[in-house]
Amino acid sequence: MDKKEQVAKTIIENLGGKANINNAWHCMTRLRFDIKDESLIKEGAIKDIPEVVGAQNQNNQYQIIIGTDVDDYFQPLAKELGIDEDGTESDGKREKRGLVAMFMDIVSGVFGPIVPAIAGAGMIKGLSPGWWR
Repeated sequence: MDKKEQVAKTIIENLGGKANINNAWHCMTRLRFDIKDESLIKEGAIKDIPEVVGAQNQNNQYQIIIGTDVDDYFQPLAKELGIDEDGTESDGKREKRGLVAMFMDIVSGVFGPIVPAIAGAGMIKGLSPGWWR
């Protein structure tokens, strides 16, 4: 078992096991989970995994921030959970998500990468002398 498979198994265990995960998918930097019972999540243990940058519960999803190589961790995770690469379950059923959740995912995917640039520009503007304005 390679390191990424071990990380995937550890994540599943700390999310309360396979039975506690309805669905899983990923974006550019995060593993996203639909969890049945959030009280079973061991968030401290998840954050202690060296490959995990952070974890949070947002928009009815539990998100684990991995980084740009998230797909390398999703493959063994999907295999362990019995879901397809694209986040569909093996029996072909796809979880229905609300329009608001889908819209927010698109907006966060588009604007997320440029937030540091906007913040940096704001800092420069705030520190600039008055004659620049």
